[in-house]
Amino acid sequence: PPAGAPYAHAPDERAPSYFAAGWLLAPYQAIVDGYGTPACDELNPAPFTAVTFPFLFGLMFGDIGHGLLLTAFALSYIVRERAIAKREARMDELEAFPWKGRYVLLAMGLCATYAGFVYNDLFGCSVDLFGSAWARNARGELRKAAGRTYPFGLDPVWHGKPNALSFVNSYKMKMSIIFGVAQMTLGLFCSLSNAIHRRRSLDVWAEWVPQLLFLQCIFGYLVFAIFYKWSVDWVAEARRPPSLITMLINFFMRPGFVPKDEALFDAQPRVQLLLVSLALLCVPWMLCAKPYAAYSALAAKRRRALVHGAEGRRLLDDMSNSGDETPPCARSLGSAADESGLGASCCDITSADAAAVGGPSHPSGGARARSRPSATATAACGGGKGADGSEAGLSRRGSYSARGFASSDLDVPSSRSAAAAAAASKAAADEAESEALMESTVHVAIHTIEFVLGTVSNTASYLRLWA
Repeated sequence: PPAGAPYAHAPDERAPSYFAAGWLLAPYQAIVDGYGTPACDELNPAPFTAVTFPFLFGLMFGDIGHGLLLTAFALSYIVRERAIAKREARMDELEAFPWKGRYVLLAMGLCATYAGFVYNDLFGCSVDLFGSAWARNARGELRKAAGRTYPFGLDPVWHGKPNALSFVNSYKMKMSIIFGVAQMTLGLFCSLSNAIHRRRSLDVWAEWVPQLLFLQCIFGYLVFAIFYKWSVDWVAEARRPPSLITMLINFFMRPGFVPKDEALFDAQPRVQLLLVSLALLCVPWMLCAKPYAAYSALAAKRRRALVHGAEGRRLLDDMSNSGDETPPCARSLGSAADESGLGASCCDITSADAAAVGGPSHPSGGARARSRPSATATAACGGGKGADGSEAGLSRRGSYSARGFASSDLDVPSSRSAAAAAAASKAAADEAESEALMESTVHVAIHTIEFVLGTVSNTASYLRLWA
């Protein structure tokens, strides 16, 4: 548009999005934009990505040696930043990629180094930094010292033991699920923030609430079971630790059934039956709530239109069938019109007015209407100069002209053509509303299927962090 002119956009046109990302967040904003640019009224997830992306990489790539190498590679760009920036325009794509993402690589290297200390891995080998809490007794058996625990990460004594692989993999798998469910929950709360900002209460109770319940009833319960299993000393209880994989399978295949030797707590069968029932209930909740609300709103709108149309037709019928030569507007003027001598031809109802309110047609082919006022009547409606009846004044007998039904006397289309046009317009509007409702229903169905399958798929994908 011209300078200074307001921007006029189509009703279905989305406003553009602009994010003033600095040198630190720009690479993460590019990662987010690769999956889809957030709308101008949505929460930008780039700041959250700046934390979760390198941290999840560290969990997957956890090794002290590899992490330090990646950190050193990123620092080689950062230390010589000013000198390298001078030839940035001449860089090829292969060199520009790590240059533009140097701070991302630095964060990834630091997180990988941290995770390496947690896993106690240095190029695949364990490092005894704080002294193991396990020691051999006089008979050569490994025993844990009473009240002693390795301060940070895995105890190096696990390295090279026959059950080291099963123990370490189980530990990493559980940790991956915990962080994965936490990240998905964070995404749901971002959706809640968007709904609150847009003031869409329907999105909250028809989308966010069932999605949160579905996620927490299944995988939130799994995270709870992981922490509960870690908190119990199974050796002291002389019990075999229950398998969480078996528990999750029975959660769906045999709801409410938990073998006695596989129970985590006493009320576990009843709790699992309640959770799986609530999770299954959330699926039709997500699938039907928004379409039903949209259908109810559309039906209410159409009912109001029918009521208003019936009232208009009833009013016109009363006006056309009353048999009174004085129009309603003249009757409402009362004695004031009588005293002034002014007529009411200016209040005559034309066929266009009749068609606008859905009035009936006259048997002769036109709407029952008043003929056009004469010049004298026009003067009486405000164009006169006096009240003596000579020019501006008008007697009551001459104020209201006789009825006329000739089509040549009317400048508007007939009521039949006007009514047909109005009916066609209404039918087109109804069809557009029905198509919008159907499109919304299909969108909700696709979104529900994506969420249900994506929740299971994403949780399984987080297991790749340790694979």
